[in-house]
Amino acid sequence: MKTSNLKASIGSSKRCFALAIQLGALTAVASCSMAQNTPANAPKVAPLKDAFKGQFLIGTTLDYPALQGRAPLDVELATTQFNAITPANSLKPDSVQHIEGQFNFKDGDRLVELAEKSGATPIGHTLVWHQQSPQWFFEGPDGKPASRELALARLRKHITTVVGHYKGRIKQWDVVNEAINDGPGVLRPTPWLKAIGEDYIAEAFRAAHAADPDAILIYNDYNIELGYKRPKALQLLKSLIDQKVPINAVGIQCHWRMDNPDFAEVEEAINQFAALGLKVMITELDIGVLPTKYQGADISTTETMTPDQQAVMNPYTQKLPDEVAQQHAERYRQAFEMFLRHKDVIGRVTLWGSHDGDSWLNDFPVRGRTDYPLLFNRQGKPKPAFFTVQKVASNMPPLAPPAP
Repeated sequence: MKTSNLKASIGSSKRCFALAIQLGALTAVASCSMAQNTPANAPKVAPLKDAFKGQFLIGTTLDYPALQGRAPLDVELATTQFNAITPANSLKPDSVQHIEGQFNFKDGDRLVELAEKSGATPIGHTLVWHQQSPQWFFEGPDGKPASRELALARLRKHITTVVGHYKGRIKQWDVVNEAINDGPGVLRPTPWLKAIGEDYIAEAFRAAHAADPDAILIYNDYNIELGYKRPKALQLLKSLIDQKVPINAVGIQCHWRMDNPDFAEVEEAINQFAALGLKVMITELDIGVLPTKYQGADISTTETMTPDQQAVMNPYTQKLPDEVAQQHAERYRQAFEMFLRHKDVIGRVTLWGSHDGDSWLNDFPVRGRTDYPLLFNRQGKPKPAFFTVQKVASNMPPLAPPAP
């Protein structure tokens, strides 16, 4: 992440002081820094949150650098353009409770503070996941695998403490993340499944609901809009509903590419999830432009390029060609027209990162690439995709789906 000069010019001091009152010192300074690096004749950009007002929340993420004062541009974009903010990593189990019984809420508290001061909805991500969870969750005092009773007690304590800490402030929680298997069987063979059993998911939702009965509770996963994985998701969700587990929504991550998935398939998934009586959240949207054979978000698949692969796998190291930028904008147009067609069931659309330089896709599924998956470029300037999405919002009601 790039750091910015945090000193505001004398000429901007009055505006900085006003922003400091509204959004807090860090956000205000970020605004001043951004303004000083923007040409005086640059067009003003209406916030996305205003464009989609009354339709659904439009969100982004903030990661460690932003929450620790090292990425003011990220804070500026998040607090001015979006009305929902998700912590990319700072509320995952390893960050919050790296050592058993020692809870660290510093970065999470900062995110909630920034969101509240800017009028955004704080989103909790994530309570239960097989990645970024300390091994102590699954080990007994003797170093052997923890018993079901011990693992379940730890699960409940973690969720109760974290959700309870933010009760009434964090409005939505990704309770369980990526529990469905890509291969045979419905559930991924995670340490949680091995330690507790299949009911660990239901127990997680029950604990979250008990800690904050008013929070919206979400099951979140990747590729569940696709035909190979959607039946498993429907089976799991229906089972939870039949057990009267307090689940409110399903989160579709939506890490998409320029040529996949087929949006007709996505719409079918939205309809099927909504038919269960669940809200649908688009939780981690980005549209990568670089070539890859992989689709999804399983971080264990990350690879490193060989020198021979550089030119093929990382073709836009200096700049995204205008033609590709327009194709990217068109892909976003189709996506947001689809979201608006289902605005009665979609509660939130969150982009996974505030600008291209902040995107995880620069290092996934191949490390060290230069991707362009978001609406703002590395300098925080709106891209053609931004203006296309904004135009889609202004042309409501949305267009009917195209004929097959």
